[in-house]
Amino acid sequence: MTTSNLEELAERVRFDLESAGLLQPPPPALPSADDEAQGGPVVYIEDGQVHVDWLCHARLNDASLDMVEAGRDEDAVVRRYEAVRVAMHTALGAILHGFGYRLDAPHFGYGYTIRPAHHDFPTAGQELS
Repeated sequence: MTTSNLEELAERVRFDLESAGLLQPPPPALPSADDEAQGGPVVYIEDGQVHVDWLCHARLNDASLDMVEAGRDEDAVVRRYEAVRVAMHTALGAILHGFGYRLDAPHFGYGYTIRPAHHDFPTAGQELS
């Protein structure tokens, strides 16, 4: 895919996530510290592919990391962090699949690589009917 095609696909994914009711931060070139601070969905282009993932808010992420680093992997905050990551990974997959995207999940971790799909949904900037 050309850079223009990738940008168009990323914009379409953002539009569809917004249509689904998920708040979308301004699009970064890559996940950034600002995204992590506020949490939520991130859509970005990397290595010639469009990726989507969910980032927890920095306060949950940092608290969980602190507990893991202290050897307290079973702490409630770690369980909350993992519950959010699993739930939002599942939700993003279901939403994106419902909008007609073909998804590739990583072999390890969370998030998806989006493959182009052919569907009749409106493009970014068009109204849903």
